[in-house]
Amino acid sequence: MKCSFTDEAMEAVFTCLRRSGKTITCMGEYTLAQGVMNIGTFERACSDRSISIQEDGTILICGLTIPYKWDTVRIRRRIDDHLRKTASNEDLIRIAACLGVRLK
Repeated sequence: MKCSFTDEAMEAVFTCLRRSGKTITCMGEYTLAQGVMNIGTFERACSDRSISIQEDGTILICGLTIPYKWDTVRIRRRIDDHLRKTASNEDLIRIAACLGVRLK
């Protein structure tokens, strides 16, 4: 399962590519090449899922995997705050069912 992209993940990818002097090019398919990053191509690659977050938390960039250390404590706290403030009972039950949480 691939997840949607976050600003934090985009920043990590952008930094990685900038440090390595690589860019994303598109000639039928997205690939990595030497050069300066084009923001438009970068955004299209994200929306076309050529850059994605994998289940194990690594980030996949055109077939290249980069490890990334997520602050899971902060993420958990933000999810908790969001659910507490905005989720309806129906939302909570659906989320619990998706996560395999017992409801009784």
